This record gives sequence, structure tokens and C-alpha cells, in this order.
Amino acid sequence: MSTRVAVPERFREKFIEDVLDMYARGEISAARAASMLGIPLAQFYELVAEKGTPMPDVLNESLLKELKAIVRGGSREEGRKGI
Repeated sequence: MSTRVAVPERFREKFIEDVLDMYARGEISAARAASMLGIPLAQFYELVAEKGTPMPDVLNESLLKELKAIVRGGSREEGRKGI
């Protein structure tokens, strides 16, 4: 049996902000953050965009490497192999 508890809106908003901050710092993944908030991953990304949450530096670095590999005409995997 599940019991629902009414949580004041300010606590709910603070929790959302804390989860978004942990995501932005790279402490948790997007999937983990969505799970913590009890929402689908797509909805989490909508929330990130809506709140203007920055992407984690780790993700930014990964995307930059991937884009550089694409510009060079190869994939990131090829770049790792030195091809």
C-alpha cells in the first residue's frame, strides 16, 4: 500500500533545484536525475531547458571531442585508435 504525503511547493521546488544543480556539476547523470524526480528522461531535458540549467562540463567536453572528430571526418572511436 502506497501513502502519498502532501509536500509544500517550496520544498518541492528546492528539491528540483538541488537535483538540477547536482546534474549541472556532473555529480549525477541525467537518467539518475530524472529518476530522482520521478519523471521520464525526455521531460527532464525539457525541465533543464526551461530552467536554463547548464550542461555538465564533462558532457560539454565529450560533445566537443565528438564534434571535433566529426569535423575531421571520423568518429570519436576512430580518434581514440589514432586513425
